[in-house]
Amino acid sequence: MTMERILRAMGEVMAERGTEKAGINAVADRAGVNKVLIYRYFGGWNGLLEAYVHRGFFLSMFNEKFLDSVPDNVPPEARSKAWSEYTIQFMREFRTRKSSQELIRWEMSNGETELARRLADFRDQSYKNMVAKLAPYSDFDPLAITSLMVAAVTNIVLTSTQRDHIGDIDLTSDSGWERLETAIRRIYSSLNIALEREQAKTK
Repeated sequence: MTMERILRAMGEVMAERGTEKAGINAVADRAGVNKVLIYRYFGGWNGLLEAYVHRGFFLSMFNEKFLDSVPDNVPPEARSKAWSEYTIQFMREFRTRKSSQELIRWEMSNGETELARRLADFRDQSYKNMVAKLAPYSDFDPLAITSLMVAAVTNIVLTSTQRDHIGDIDLTSDSGWERLETAIRRIYSSLNIALEREQAKTK
């Protein structure tokens, strides 16, 4: 399908050049289409960026697929495990998507624009959907916790493209990333214990 080919070309161009240096001409060349088609389908560069995010070429589709894999009415202790596994799989997915990394960098530099706000709002809604289904205890502000964890993962992944280490963690090795995954599991496990204790005090 031509539209999907254009969106995939968009991701490839952003991954190679960065979002700031990507453009409709480059995307059209990569997709093997006339740039008039891009304007017809998407209305221009902003429409193309929005379509890229909304159609799951960023991380929104990953979030939806993960949510679909988790059954409804999961008990709190199981939701806590799913919460940590989501964060780990999000980190793995984000590491493999250079185009998504470039798009986040672009948003950080252009956060004042209406387009950047719309893209961020769309992504934030997918996180809210995750929290609504997975968070163990809604009284303890799980959206704030998720926001902190996602922000930390995002920063570490972006940092890994410019530095080899954080502290003594080797960001170029599988063992370094395994240490981070273990840390994420420990954080959520400890958090679950703390939340259970706090909840018990209120009963």
